[in-house]
Amino acid sequence: MPSNNDKMNSAKRQQILDGARRVFIELGFAHSSVEKIAKAAGVAKGTIYNYFDSKEALFVALIAGECAGETQLPTLAQLLDTPIEAVLARFAKQWLSSLLQEEQAALFRIVLAEVMQFPALGQLIESSGPAQVVQLLSDYLAQLNQDERLQIDDAKLAAEQLLALSDAGIIRQMQLSVRNPSSVQIEQHVHSAVTVFLRAYRKAN
Repeated sequence: MPSNNDKMNSAKRQQILDGARRVFIELGFAHSSVEKIAKAAGVAKGTIYNYFDSKEALFVALIAGECAGETQLPTLAQLLDTPIEAVLARFAKQWLSSLLQEEQAALFRIVLAEVMQFPALGQLIESSGPAQVVQLLSDYLAQLNQDERLQIDDAKLAAEQLLALSDAGIIRQMQLSVRNPSSVQIEQHVHSAVTVFLRAYRKAN
């Protein structure tokens, strides 16, 4: 059971992240500063350094938290106990839904705008979020191949293909303000992605 100090530390950390989110979205990464974040969060500058080593570390923690959605990734054993279609649909829907969240999309646009000047920032964010999802999915697909339930030569490539199928067209149209998909359209898109993926990788009878 968490102690009162743990709860206070967690609340203070979240207070800092909430302030950082507002500043980063308003000013972008390059024009934000620890001082501005401290003011927005209502804490002293030194308090931020008690939780985060740098502005970069704070931004990475913010993005990682948005990607994780406060949930833990399932274990490989848990995935293998679930029907394949349901597992693939879960990955596809969670991936697509996370990309469609308004604040997360705004933060991702900041990453794209700054990554050329700060390549290490993009690498840190990739390793803290998307790479973990891809790794778990590729481990799952590799196990399905080993069990001869699917036929997949390159599990990591197949994992990337499923995620690409899940957001095909939708993210571009959202970013260009063409449309924001409804929940029904998202379900249809995910179902189509999983259908195409399994059609490519199911073993022929």
